[in-house]
Amino acid sequence: MFKKQFFVCLIAVLGFLQLGTVSAAVVSFSPSSQNVALGDSVSVDLRISGLGDDILSAFDLDISFDASILDFQSFTFGTGLDTFGLGTLNDAADFGGGLVNVFELSFDLDADLEFFQPNDFVLGTFNFDTLSYGTSALDISVIGLAGALGLPLDAELRSGSVSVVPVPAAIWLFGTGLIGLIGFSKRRKATSKLVS
Repeated sequence: MFKKQFFVCLIAVLGFLQLGTVSAAVVSFSPSSQNVALGDSVSVDLRISGLGDDILSAFDLDISFDASILDFQSFTFGTGLDTFGLGTLNDAADFGGGLVNVFELSFDLDADLEFFQPNDFVLGTFNFDTLSYGTSALDISVIGLAGALGLPLDAELRSGSVSVVPVPAAIWLFGTGLIGLIGFSKRRKATSKLVS
């Protein structure tokens, strides 16, 4: 009886230990996918979530996309690495051909990041213009993610996508019908003025 209880407790403890190692931070895009019309501007957030007891003190990421569909305009950094107001060292470099590198290093102390940094926050926002129809994947490559004491931070990477699609035919039909009604209304008013 004692052996059986011991093994049940041992399995439970090992299960709890395993649960602790399974959780890792996630770097992803928000929204993960979206449809936009040709000529529209597109904003996509780069997020980190699931930090738990970890912190993020620096990141250096390459983001790739289809340069024939999307045209990189800018990257606006979030505030998650500047929680105490000391500022950050950051840069967004467009290497052309659908590759952008984003880098940020916090000047905050690890203790401040542990206390003030949320578990889920926006690293920054990408702004693109659309160039042609099609779907562009948004892929993340890690150059470096640093946690407490500058030690490497493990994270799961999740790709995203932006699809540039034609405006649906129903909208065109609705628009032309609306224009027709406006034209008919004006013609009717003009005819009634001539009659009176």
